[in-house]
Amino acid sequence: MISVVVGGATGKLGSLVCSLIKMRDDMRLVGGLVSAGSESAGREIAPGVQAREMGSRDEVLSNADVYVDLTSPTAIGMNLPSIMRPGLNYVIGTTGIPAEVMAELRSHVQKHGSSAVVAPNFSVGVNVFFKTCDMLARSLKDYDVEIVEVHHSQKKDAPSGTARRAADIICEATDVGQIIYGREGMVGARGREIGIHSVRAGDVVGEHTVIFAGKKERIELTHRAHSREAFAEGCLLAVRWVAGRKDGMVHSMEEVLGL
Repeated sequence: MISVVVGGATGKLGSLVCSLIKMRDDMRLVGGLVSAGSESAGREIAPGVQAREMGSRDEVLSNADVYVDLTSPTAIGMNLPSIMRPGLNYVIGTTGIPAEVMAELRSHVQKHGSSAVVAPNFSVGVNVFFKTCDMLARSLKDYDVEIVEVHHSQKKDAPSGTARRAADIICEATDVGQIIYGREGMVGARGREIGIHSVRAGDVVGEHTVIFAGKKERIELTHRAHSREAFAEGCLLAVRWVAGRKDGMVHSMEEVLGL
């Protein structure tokens, strides 16, 4: 039985992950953490399990095998260093983690022989989408690339972590080194750049399109998420995969899925 604590337990994705854990025979939710001062503190998230403020993490994490972080870039920067402890494995689904925090995480898991999975997106389909982006970019090196991402009107960050990751993959596969976030005014002819454009509207769960445009043709690769459950299910795959590992390494979702 895998004992799991979820950080960001009452957020949109965190709540769904907690609900799915409660339905699994091989996992149990032993704790949930929320930000200090949150109105969700004290809320029951499983029978006998209440959401606790981050300051209560010592007590909450003492019985955990895996800590899942689904908070925010600001929160993880402040909280992850104090959450790390020997014997605990990690699944991190928060984007925009500060470089120094990632370095500390890598050093910690190496020193203590634990393991972590860090992923900008847990969806199986999105990770196949990333792999396809790499393949297309290597085959279409001279094509112009644009990325359009659409999310619900309440999403706080832009562009999405998934769009950023797709752009990074394409940059690594080509000689494109510049990313442009939207365009306005007399910008002139495009150079060797990737344009990322963010749309916020309605209740869209998540949609990403990468356009590879040549002189006489173009390819458009699109992933559409119909439900946040796709991300939550992928998160549980990562939890199950990392739970028994003690290899001192930080892994990707591609490794979890064998891509």
